[in-house]
Amino acid sequence: MNKAAGIVIALILVILVIIGGLLAYSYMQINVSLNDVEFHSIDLISFSFTDLLSLGFDALSGNILEAAFDLIDGINLNLIFGLTNNGFLPVYIPDIAYDLSLNGVPMGQGSSVIDATVNPGQTKQITAFQNFKKSSLIPAASAIIADGGMLDLKVSGTAYFKLLNLSIPVPFESSKQIPIIDEIKKKLSGMEEQN
Repeated sequence: MNKAAGIVIALILVILVIIGGLLAYSYMQINVSLNDVEFHSIDLISFSFTDLLSLGFDALSGNILEAAFDLIDGINLNLIFGLTNNGFLPVYIPDIAYDLSLNGVPMGQGSSVIDATVNPGQTKQITAFQNFKKSSLIPAASAIIADGGMLDLKVSGTAYFKLLNLSIPVPFESSKQIPIIDEIKKKLSGMEEQN
């Protein structure tokens, strides 16, 4: 009886070790990346006809980027994260936290509640809304203007995974480039059509 009990206990321990190994492998195989960045909207300041004339004169003199930035009150982006599970077991992801930088200038932190389970072999896309106010854009504005209106967004952070009430951090880092000048032109032309 003691020998049979020892075999059962050993078998249970082997099964637990295998399951633990599969869980650990699954969590190590999670990949978080910034798949895309989409413009949600651009918030413009309240401006008058005189401001539009000034923008026109600045455009004629070649200062369109600087003039356009003067009209911006904020930029709203959708950060689209890809969560891929290359492991063998489903993985639950409660949230992510990240640091943002624009054209090499630190912009602060962001976070998003994910609350999703990613099954083995599955990729889920999660959208996080991110707002940049003009006050936070000012340090990066000169770098964006120097890059011809190209916004270079870098996101580095940590995705947190839940395993038996333990929070397991998995670091990630991604970057995307988006031409902000095109979006400003679209916004201004849309306003011109309305007026």
